Amino acid sequence: MKLKSKGFSAILLAVCILLVLSACSSNKQTDTGSAGSSNANQGSNAGQGGTAGKITLKLWYWNGAISDSTIEAAKTKFPNIDLQAEKLPSGDDYLTKLKATLVGGGDGPDIVAMDSWVTSMLTYKDNFVNLYDQGARDIQSQYLDWKWKMAATPDDQYLIGLPIDVAPVVLYYRTDLFQKAGVPSTPADIANQVKTWDDYLNVLKKVKDATGSTTGNLADIFNTAMGQSSQAYFDEKGSYIGDQAVVKGAYDLAVKAYQAGVTFPYTNDTEKNAAINNGKISSFTGASWAVGDLISAAPGTKGKWNIAYPPGGVGNQGGSFFGALKSTKHPKEAYEVIKFLVSPENLVTAYKEFGNYPSTPEVYTKPEMVNKNEFFGNQDLSEVFAAAAKDVKVAHVDPRDDMVRTAITDALVAVDKKQDPEKAWKDAQTKIQRQLSH
Repeated sequence: MKLKSKGFSAILLAVCILLVLSACSSNKQTDTGSAGSSNANQGSNAGQGGTAGKITLKLWYWNGAISDSTIEAAKTKFPNIDLQAEKLPSGDDYLTKLKATLVGGGDGPDIVAMDSWVTSMLTYKDNFVNLYDQGARDIQSQYLDWKWKMAATPDDQYLIGLPIDVAPVVLYYRTDLFQKAGVPSTPADIANQVKTWDDYLNVLKKVKDATGSTTGNLADIFNTAMGQSSQAYFDEKGSYIGDQAVVKGAYDLAVKAYQAGVTFPYTNDTEKNAAINNGKISSFTGASWAVGDLISAAPGTKGKWNIAYPPGGVGNQGGSFFGALKSTKHPKEAYEVIKFLVSPENLVTAYKEFGNYPSTPEVYTKPEMVNKNEFFGNQDLSEVFAAAAKDVKVAHVDPRDDMVRTAITDALVAVDKKQDPEKAWKDAQTKIQRQLSH
């Protein structure tokens, strides 16, 4: 019995030694993994679902949000990260998918691109990594202040995204047709002599009389005017203000242009592009990304266009961000990748590849930003975009903005089809109030 007890003790001792050794081994593996996740440039964390020896970061974006070459550069920059970038359809489908992930939880990406609706994502800020906690204040001064604040809470204590690009609005115009009408036709003359919307309407009347051409449709004017305002459809408390002076003023401006006979009929993009190509539309206000659209729409007008500082002041229509979801296991690495993707140097690359204008003003005067385009008579487009990108006023964004904007656009379409403007406005407001009451 005594021998039996002694043998049992020996077995028990051996088991304990094995358990201790196993625990030490396990702790060692855990420590190694933690070190890997704390430093994107040096770490290693095998078994995280990616390539052996790497951690995995999944990234959602859409075509044009960031250049593919910049993503490839990030893979080289961070050899210990398996960066899996997934290009998704843009627009409402992307936003719906992102919201479903935020609300439903489950497997989502580590990094997400966000469009100018980023402010509406502040409602879900607890689902995002606070990039201030990762050191974002150290690079804040590199970016346009108004753009940076779009992804920050009003008290500037929580940041859900770093800016990628901006989309300053400028005036696109046919130089030859403006010259024929005897109106200001150089970018400098337009900037100095066509400062207000009334100035622009007077120019449009002369161009219409001399050439028969017009500007875009009523909705184009309304959207540009709204983009120049520091107020939109809802205030910071969520109260509806889309029936007040700012929105009504933009609506009345569009109607005024229509009644002056200087707007193009509301139509589909194909017919509108044809009108641009055949000279029926000789000017319009549009964001920087419209450069590519114009070149595609009107190849027969190459060399006849210029851009100028817009009437009514600066505005912005678009521009993206990158943020990290709180569900990521690697917030520091995600931040380091985001910081690299939106660095001033990489934003210059994106601008040169497909025209996304950087959100980092320090690069605006660099030689590599010179963008002389044959389609625009070899004008350096960057000079105008740089001037238009500064001092943009940003209105509060609300998830219900699209519903209101659609209702008012429908009213402008009705005006274009001869409906009384005041009746169309009242009908739109009734429709909006009915939907807000649900």
